[in-house]
Amino acid sequence: SASAQNYEKAREERKQYFVFGPKAGLSMPYQNIVTNTSDLKTLLGAPNLGVQVGGYLRGLLPIKRTPVVLYIQLDALWGMDFYMGAGQSAFSGVVNMPLLIGGGYKLSKNITLRGSWGPSYTINCVERANTTFKDTNNAYQNEVADLIRRDPWGWTAAIGVDWKNWTADLRYMNQFSSNAYNRIADECRFISLGLTVGYKF
Repeated sequence: SASAQNYEKAREERKQYFVFGPKAGLSMPYQNIVTNTSDLKTLLGAPNLGVQVGGYLRGLLPIKRTPVVLYIQLDALWGMDFYMGAGQSAFSGVVNMPLLIGGGYKLSKNITLRGSWGPSYTINCVERANTTFKDTNNAYQNEVADLIRRDPWGWTAAIGVDWKNWTADLRYMNQFSSNAYNRIADECRFISLGLTVGYKF
């Protein structure tokens, strides 16, 4: 019908300037840790598994008469990181919100290549550790759990591609600060490499 055609036309015009949708991904979290405890290095220093689910908003500014588009994008992702090694395990849950500023190049009507960089803010929600060494009141496990708390501020870089209504990003994340943790580690920095896939409405 004419109304359906008009709606679809308006939707496509809107998508030139603003898109949003759900997003999910996998990552390899890594704690760049300085410690003399070999089991702790094995647990937190090896590539592990991270899962993210959430959504994103993206505002676009097409450059007239060129295939170039500028954009700013905000993600809100619930992230779960699982650390496993040397018979031990740890888990963290966070809300991560990167704000990415970048540009894209339209190869065709349906394909756009993108690159972006920006700050990210993380809210730590839960940390748990199960270690082979047990002590009074689980003090050591709590210290290990503290190690996987991310510094709130960091940065994220991404390269990606849009294909029709789908969007995918390869991302690198690095937290700004290193922190000292008593006797079990001198410093620790969170690093993650991951892939996210989203749908554009």
